[in-house]
Amino acid sequence: MTISMKFPAGVSVAALLLLASIDAQARSLVCESEDRTTHYCAADTRGGVHLSTQFSKASCRQGSSWGYDSRGVWVSNGCRAQFDLGDYRSSHGSSSDSAAAAALALGLIGAVAIASKHDDDYRGERDYDYQPYDHHTKYGAGYQVTCESRNNQRNYCRSNLRHAEVDIDRQISRTSCRHGYNWGWDSGGVWVDDGCAAVFSVY
Repeated sequence: MTISMKFPAGVSVAALLLLASIDAQARSLVCESEDRTTHYCAADTRGGVHLSTQFSKASCRQGSSWGYDSRGVWVSNGCRAQFDLGDYRSSHGSSSDSAAAAALALGLIGAVAIASKHDDDYRGERDYDYQPYDHHTKYGAGYQVTCESRNNQRNYCRSNLRHAEVDIDRQISRTSCRHGYNWGWDSGGVWVDDGCAAVFSVY
């Protein structure tokens, strides 16, 4: 069976490439931590988030001074940067790379049926080791994750938090646990740092 493609009258390949470029630019945002405080930027992060351009002198490190969850992107400790939303591998790069990728995509549209999407849980390289979750306790429709920062070291407790919400249910450390500062979460799990230890509720 032959699959053909027809474009609307007057729509050129160049115009389609321009639309693709505009769409790629629209799927990005700039988020800034003013006065080194934690700032939250609402965004659609279902396709993942990637830091594309750092504007601040302060270091922007995922899991430390920036991160994201299902509600948006957060920055802290003076981080200011542009973040790409969605699959950055197809939209991030030079303008020539974007044009080449768009041209290739146009050539493949209709010829290949996409059977599945890439796993969106990839978050880039982290500067700390992943650690298994400490403990899971089921309750009702959700469950709880206990995660502890031992010896003030960063700990990442893996859990499938995709399409979930996470809140502190009970703090078990003397150190105060503050979201975005010494604890946070993404679709792959909960992270704690600087002595924070708590029981987290997952909904």
